[in-house]
Amino acid sequence: MGGLTNFDTNNRYTYYQQLDNSCPHVSTSLDKLSLSLIKGMSYDGKKRAVNEFTTWAKKNNFQSQVATMSRLFCRDGIYVAEMLGRTPETFKLQPLLMPNVTLLPEGEVPGSTSARPDANILQPPVTQFVINEGDANYQKVYSPDQIIYGVYKEWTCVQMDTRERKTWGMYGSPLIESVALSIKNWHDVVNGYVNFVYKYGNGRYQYNFTLLEELVKQGILTYDAAQAAIDVWMEDNKNLSQNEDIVGYGMEVSPIDAAGSLDVLKFKESLEVDIALGLFQSPISMGKTEGSTYASGYVSEADRMVGLEGLQSILINIVSDAVYKLQEIAGKNPDSIEVRFEELSKPQLTSADVLEWRNSGLLSDDLALKWAGFPIKTDGE
Repeated sequence: MGGLTNFDTNNRYTYYQQLDNSCPHVSTSLDKLSLSLIKGMSYDGKKRAVNEFTTWAKKNNFQSQVATMSRLFCRDGIYVAEMLGRTPETFKLQPLLMPNVTLLPEGEVPGSTSARPDANILQPPVTQFVINEGDANYQKVYSPDQIIYGVYKEWTCVQMDTRERKTWGMYGSPLIESVALSIKNWHDVVNGYVNFVYKYGNGRYQYNFTLLEELVKQGILTYDAAQAAIDVWMEDNKNLSQNEDIVGYGMEVSPIDAAGSLDVLKFKESLEVDIALGLFQSPISMGKTEGSTYASGYVSEADRMVGLEGLQSILINIVSDAVYKLQEIAGKNPDSIEVRFEELSKPQLTSADVLEWRNSGLLSDDLALKWAGFPIKTDGE
């Protein structure tokens, strides 16, 4: 793929990792997407419970764990993590390595080598999370109460697991799958253009053997003899490398502009836009604002945020499940803490709107100042 080798297309989750790491337009888009979803994470509940949980979250870097969850969830369409530790002090979410993980419903024997009819499709509920299935020395099976598990668009299509079994409703749909072909084409275009520049510099060359042309015109040399001489010269010079000069006599050499037949830059940029859109980004969010008006940009971003909030609502359920289980481990009321993320598609209000709502009593002074963009301190100043 574009000069890169050893892509593992047999294990799709390894393939997703490799695609992620191979292209900055993929990794940066996933970073922006995952961090946008968890923007403004906060906790709601009784003051004492919130203070205790906030202290624990800072001490255990819970924000970083949730950021990892968000990124893996977006890329792979699934998040599976082991809950390490059975005390609040040791509790931590450690993602399982998806290339080595399989999900099984009740009644299935992990590692079974029995023939499976094609019509037999594995379906939820998932009751077994298996690492290194079929490996007698390293196979490990987790139960649902040991795992945090979440999926996205799991009912989109029948999917094959890493052991080539059909599944339905168990694995999520990876966002990166929809842009895999665009990523491959992007690598091919970049590599092809780099090799082109290596060989030809600014462009390919057109050789005009003027001396041979005159000899043929005067009848001194036959056409076939001239063509044979050209063939010999081209064979001797076909591997011309970068920074090598062409020296000769009776010939003209002129470069051919690569853009004359194909605008590589525009095609490359179109692939980058495809990748960004497939990963819930827009050209504006990726820094490409040329030719865009503020109004069109705002509409594009507002529409994108609505889509992101759908993803965010699924992610917040996964985070809430982790918080619920932590509270159980700590011996506290599991429902005492509610996780919140910042709303992504807040309406844009003018100062006149805010003032009118404040004067009519719909907004307090603090909320009016907050909507107007002023920072509010805890003492109300």
